[in-house]
Amino acid sequence: MDWSDVKSEMEWTHEKVTSLAGWSVDEKTVLTIAVYYVLAQRDFNPPSFLRTMEALENRTGWLSPVRGNFLPMLAAFLDSPAISADEAVELLYTKQKVIRKAGFKNTVHSYLAAMLMTSNPASFKAEAIQAKQLYDAMKKQHFLLTSDEDYSYSMLLGKAKNNPVEQAALMRQYYDVLHRRGFKSGPELQWLSQVLTVDYCSFSQELASRAEQLMSHIRKRVNLKPFHYPVIGFMTLLNCSDEQVEELIGLTNFIAKGELFKWHKSLAFSFAAGYFLLRLIENKKAAKISREMNVLVQQAIIAATVATIASSTTSALS
Repeated sequence: MDWSDVKSEMEWTHEKVTSLAGWSVDEKTVLTIAVYYVLAQRDFNPPSFLRTMEALENRTGWLSPVRGNFLPMLAAFLDSPAISADEAVELLYTKQKVIRKAGFKNTVHSYLAAMLMTSNPASFKAEAIQAKQLYDAMKKQHFLLTSDEDYSYSMLLGKAKNNPVEQAALMRQYYDVLHRRGFKSGPELQWLSQVLTVDYCSFSQELASRAEQLMSHIRKRVNLKPFHYPVIGFMTLLNCSDEQVEELIGLTNFIAKGELFKWHKSLAFSFAAGYFLLRLIENKKAAKISREMNVLVQQAIIAATVATIASSTTSALS
């Protein structure tokens, strides 16, 4: 992997997004949008992005959770050469309406969950119901930790069509085991426990042990934060070798020295890990995961990376 190319691609995209939207949104939002385009391997097209922004603004009420800095981020997620801006926005609202009928609240995270649904209207209702059943089961396992921030994971993991009660119980088992092994209690550990159930619906002592090993090793070399826990989960799930871990750490340190992440060193690991893991999957260098889970894991990596960048606070950017 050519580290210079990765860094240049990110800087070029960030510059383009800044020149178009930097005057109207904050730096964190610009960075989030740029990271998304790079991870999704899509060129930033200003006219297309603006059309999508306009379509969203025309469709969104003043009291909608979509307003504010989230609107340009959502525009980036919807921006696609495969469908017109108006059609993309209308499809999103159709999905979000189905999600709300299933019992999810009208928050930013219900729109993000809607983004992760398939494009087949015939399956919308079943997907939403499956996701809500899993969410409710997770809520029973962890009432205080489970919130609307878990909507996206519920939607992604629901696609595996496992028994929601069994899958939520497995998440709790991983949570408890990893907490005893040094992971800090909190929503981030819950997200890690969710990731470990993506392709397996039975407890694996090997996965738990590898997650512990990875955390112990990486935090000696990188400024590891709890919001990085899902990354540990994906590295565990993909069975990253020690050599691959070292390559990722090298990429992280290289990117962190650049101007773009100079003041966001913790986020350098988030971006580098997302980029690195997606390339492993695409180049078939990751350990085998089931074919039907391949796209799901890729979606989950992008969603988790973007969510980390978007939700980070000033105190976390060090």
